[in-house]
Amino acid sequence: MVRINLLPREEKPSKSAQLWGRIFMWSLIAAVIVMVVGLGLHFMRSREISTLKYDVEQTRVEQDKYRREAAMVTELTEKRRLIAQRIGVIEGLDRDRYLRVQFLEDVARSVPEYVWLESFSEVSGNVSMRGNAFSNLAISRFMDSLEAKASVDSVYLRVIRRDQVDDTPVLNFEVGYQLTPNGKEAESS
Repeated sequence: MVRINLLPREEKPSKSAQLWGRIFMWSLIAAVIVMVVGLGLHFMRSREISTLKYDVEQTRVEQDKYRREAAMVTELTEKRRLIAQRIGVIEGLDRDRYLRVQFLEDVARSVPEYVWLESFSEVSGNVSMRGNAFSNLAISRFMDSLEAKASVDSVYLRVIRRDQVDDTPVLNFEVGYQLTPNGKEAESS
């Protein structure tokens, strides 16, 4: 198509004015595009920021919930430790509850003829017995018999002296030893 310009030459826009007009138009279009893109990015970033703030708040709520649960777990762990400690004490008492009865039975079975006991004491597993006998051999048999028992460890003679009971000469003695709760068999294995 052919274009005919009927305007006089003086009113006809110059090529530089047309060029500047096009530059202005394209600059205006570019500015609008940049503004639209900038506003789009701004809204996207604003939305991301608000989403992140929401996520942070949700994380704090979960963190508070988990803190309470962690405190409860710590409390339960401490209670479990205390219960296990108490159970250990009870098991120890239960394990040793017949120890004294067994021990006294062992002592009663170990006393040979012509030996009699006058006193007995036990403090923290250290046992001391006093008695009388007619001979050193009877005291020796008594000590050997005691040492053969599983709950007795290393019998030793503390004191032996001559005495008179109703005008009868006797040997007054004191024997000591360590009481072992688990017995000699448990130590050797």
